[in-house]
Amino acid sequence: MNTSFLEILESCLHKEEKIHLLIDENGLVRMEGLIDHIRKETSGIFIELKEGRRIDIGTIVAVNGIFRPEYGEC
Repeated sequence: MNTSFLEILESCLHKEEKIHLLIDENGLVRMEGLIDHIRKETSGIFIELKEGRRIDIGTIVAVNGIFRPEYGEC
């Protein structure tokens, strides 16, 4: 799951394409923007949007309409 999302996010970063996210933060939240950085840390992988928001890739439910398999049946 994270690998495919990471590939999509890296592609959007390199192409400077806007991303559309659905994030699980104790409820589903929509977010969009341009990626400024992708950081791989010991605690996980994080994306940083140009607006300054930092997001743990593990909280992402969907990227550009592509859902994690466990959410695909909802």
